[in-house]
Amino acid sequence: MTFKFKLFRGLTAINIMFSTFFLMGLIILLFTTGSLQVLSFGIFLGAILIHAILSLHLQKALLDSNMVLKESTPGGIRIIGGICIFVGGYMALSGLKLFLMLKTGNLGQVEDVMKQFPADQQSAMTAMLKPMAIFFIIVGAVIVTNVTLSYTFLKEWKNRQDKEPLF
Repeated sequence: MTFKFKLFRGLTAINIMFSTFFLMGLIILLFTTGSLQVLSFGIFLGAILIHAILSLHLQKALLDSNMVLKESTPGGIRIIGGICIFVGGYMALSGLKLFLMLKTGNLGQVEDVMKQFPADQQSAMTAMLKPMAIFFIIVGAVIVTNVTLSYTFLKEWKNRQDKEPLF
């Protein structure tokens, strides 16, 4: 196994753990609040989970040449991968924007929301913003990197299938 394939396997595992953990939390939040925003974010996290599961099947097919992928798996990896690139890019850019807002000291709407809380909670929230920005950047980068690697290995799998004789 190459380093790139090991990285692909590791990032897929991270995506499964990340998306499952937060998806379960969002399901609980959805049942308690009934909010449409929670449902839409849950759909995006579900796309990350589905893509990671499809990536697992791709990894198994690459490791075992006798294993056959379902006909819909390559298309699913491509389509859901596009959604995941959007979600991961959005997360990374949101984290970067928050990080830059903290560096410049211009928090804008975040500052307006924090003014609604007592002073002791405001300081705790301000201290939490930098780790949250770093978390968003890292998770967004992990998602985008995993999708990019899945596209690369999907192309490799497709090339293997084209070279194999039919009989």
